[in-house]
Amino acid sequence: MNEMINESIGHGTQQVVYEFARASTLEGWWSWALLIGSLAALLFVSVRLYRRDVAELPKLTRWTLIWLRLLTIASLIFFFFDLHRRTERRVTRPSEVVILVDTSQSMSLPVGAIASTETRAERAARVLAESDLLSRLEQEHRVSVYAFDQASAPQLLETRGGFFETREDDEADSSSSSFSTLAVVGSLLVALGVLLSALSLLVGAAGRTQAVPWLLAATATSLVLGVIVLGSVYAVHTDQSLTQILGVSEEAAATQQEKAPAEPSTTPAPVRVADWSQAIAATGSQSRIGDALRSILSDFDPSTLSGIVVMTDGQNNGGVGTGAAIAAARRSEVAIFPVGLGSSSAPVNVRVVDLDAPRRVYPGDKFAVTAMLQASGPNNLEVDVQLLDQLDPSATSGMNAADESSTSFGEVVDSQKVKVASDGTLTSVRFEIEPETVGRRRLAIRVVAPEEDQNQRDDARSARYEVVAKKLRVLAIAGGPTREYRFVRNLLFRDKSIELHVWLQTGRPGMSQDADRVLDQFPAKPEELFEYDTIIAFDPDWTAINADSLDLLDRWLSQQAGGLILIAGPVYHPQWTRLRTDPRVSRISGFFPVNLSTRGALLAGGRQGGENSWPFQFTPEARRAEFLWIAEDPADSFDAWEQFGGVYDFVGVKTAKPGAKVYAYFSDPTTEVGGSLPVYLASHFYGAGRVYFQGSGEIWRLRGESDAYFDSYYTKLVRWVSEGRLMRDSTRGVLLVDTSRAMVGETVTVRAILSDDQFEPLDVPQVAAKLLSPSGRIEDISLLPLKGEPRPGTYGGRFVVREAGSYELLLTLGDALEEQVLRQSVQVRLPTVELERPRRNDGELKQLAEMTAGVYTAVDPDTTNDQVRKTLTAELKPQPQTTILPGTPDIDFNRRRNVVLMWLIAMMLTMEWVTRRLHRLA
Repeated sequence: MNEMINESIGHGTQQVVYEFARASTLEGWWSWALLIGSLAALLFVSVRLYRRDVAELPKLTRWTLIWLRLLTIASLIFFFFDLHRRTERRVTRPSEVVILVDTSQSMSLPVGAIASTETRAERAARVLAESDLLSRLEQEHRVSVYAFDQASAPQLLETRGGFFETREDDEADSSSSSFSTLAVVGSLLVALGVLLSALSLLVGAAGRTQAVPWLLAATATSLVLGVIVLGSVYAVHTDQSLTQILGVSEEAAATQQEKAPAEPSTTPAPVRVADWSQAIAATGSQSRIGDALRSILSDFDPSTLSGIVVMTDGQNNGGVGTGAAIAAARRSEVAIFPVGLGSSSAPVNVRVVDLDAPRRVYPGDKFAVTAMLQASGPNNLEVDVQLLDQLDPSATSGMNAADESSTSFGEVVDSQKVKVASDGTLTSVRFEIEPETVGRRRLAIRVVAPEEDQNQRDDARSARYEVVAKKLRVLAIAGGPTREYRFVRNLLFRDKSIELHVWLQTGRPGMSQDADRVLDQFPAKPEELFEYDTIIAFDPDWTAINADSLDLLDRWLSQQAGGLILIAGPVYHPQWTRLRTDPRVSRISGFFPVNLSTRGALLAGGRQGGENSWPFQFTPEARRAEFLWIAEDPADSFDAWEQFGGVYDFVGVKTAKPGAKVYAYFSDPTTEVGGSLPVYLASHFYGAGRVYFQGSGEIWRLRGESDAYFDSYYTKLVRWVSEGRLMRDSTRGVLLVDTSRAMVGETVTVRAILSDDQFEPLDVPQVAAKLLSPSGRIEDISLLPLKGEPRPGTYGGRFVVREAGSYELLLTLGDALEEQVLRQSVQVRLPTVELERPRRNDGELKQLAEMTAGVYTAVDPDTTNDQVRKTLTAELKPQPQTTILPGTPDIDFNRRRNVVLMWLIAMMLTMEWVTRRLHRLA
């Protein structure tokens, strides 16, 4: 016998189950046959003996005594079968549907093969935002929407549906009220039985024996029914006393409810997207369909996963292939429903992928501008490519500058006819231009695209540059005439844009050097030191620089945005690092972007006189560092670095400092300490200035590959570290970015060192800057104070670049009467891997569907959102799963059950004994 009371509890139901424990221990038909036979014999014998024993009594009295004895036996049988109560939970997990949306940059291409203004990402946003797809699915499933691109795991955007929101209070109140009514009825029956028993005694004493049998039968019926009803309610409600059940006392019940711990909610909070166009913007550099599917299949239970919807163009160009995802889906029996966005035929389009131009040039010096073109379509294209140049509009109009899509790039200064292959390969075009006037200027490369070109927004790219008349002033300090020092000195002395001063610490007075000026000591006055933009230190003897000069150097770095290049060496570097009692050591060590080792060479203090050369192990940060681009193309540059034989020695470095960027490690595995190779190239910000560290003076060995590589490295390095000085727009501060070139989707870090109108460090909670994107959109960027900086007034922030082109960051200081604007620009490009195959990959998407029992939906320009919704809602069948969690027997119920049985048996035996005594039976 099972009786269940269902109580809704969130994601499932709580069921109170009553069952006979003894019944589950009887195995085999013979056990039941023996038990039933024994009970039948017992009942038969009892009835037969009682009929003989009470044959002389009135008929109604005879049957009353027989039924009292039978009910007593039945109560004992009920006790033998041992009725238990336990609470089991029936958990129903909802059916689930996962929607994966591709946010790689190929989704920025148009939907159709003909001219169209709607991109694939915009179409996906319309399907999610404007159609009722999500609202229909959430009626039967829990829907989770994820975005995926180059990351190995997709990002959750929204969850909805599948949340049981039931109310239990009314049901519980109704159940409690009905049981209270039964308890009252049982109490009334017991009271009636007691009253009838007293009345039967009085009637019998009065001599009216004919009415006694009827009163006796009514008394027994009332008492038995009353005890059964009242006892049943009492046993079931084990958390309440008898007075609480009858409604006499409520205080104890309230206390009981307060002590009862609330069951923690397992219902996840829903996550909603406010703007789908922003949430699934096409910014990723890769499309990892296989990784996204495998991640979902590993995170979700396949028993409740009704299907996976993938909204993509099918171009899987990163991570594992889709074959592994198909195999995992087949093992889990989960269907995949691809929604193909884009065109099955190659769209006709030509675009400017990238534009490479210097940030600073000098009047009269020609410089090169290089652009990369890419085309798609049925045939190769021949197009006119134009170079345009003008004064930067934002230099005068601020945030009202023309946007990237505008045609107002200035006048055409040169043009070329270029043949571009339609298979997605890159075509380079190069222009040379000679700057005319000093100031900020803007140039652009524009393609005169054919009429059938479907995306005019990528036909042009612009870049900002500055023509500066000021020469770069460099101070070279050397502990001795090393090869590195001599080669760099000669290089910088020949550069017409650089004024070179040198201090050779081992030199004698009157010694000749290839330099514009020769010093015999470190500059002692601020006006002397602050005229320099860059200081290059070749293993200097730091002990020859007094503490006051070091304080001056600190001010030059942190306040004047100077650039410091530290080239370690084997002579003086190990000496000063061991002077632990010299207070200057901590100041000098603070300049370095790395924590230096103070131990000897045998204790990880570095290497001197190595027998073999080792190449650099570059980090991902190195790929973004322009000073390491020693060839015309970044890829060719790192090919050249790989061919470079490497270096022999390095100085001891413990770790990089927090916030420092490591570009390269010394790759000899035998030099590894604590699981990390020695840092060889690194940099960090020191206040407003940049400090660059090089582990030894051996880059001169690069001349064995090409003198041009060596010259390019040091020329770009000097200009990069002095960028803060050259790009200062105000005497009140400097604005810096960690990189001037970035890929779409990357994060750019911003740093500002600011002063107030009294030239004291600025002290405000935050500083607001404006970011002008290539499309003309203006964003607010908040810069907050940076903790742990050596100089107050240092602020930092970051922003994500989401489109290709030139970004302009502006920070305004002062008021309208004395307004000063700090500027920085970042050139952003699209990775070519995402746009090499613009065609929708129908073959792979169909395979995903067919191999997993799913359905493929191709979305063409004329496909309506309603058609997509109908297909998906019809195919995604709900498959919830119910699990039963058994509970343990209720001990309090067993105790109260035994008490009720004891009172029932005792009452029936007492009535039987009294009746027999009144009728003078044995």
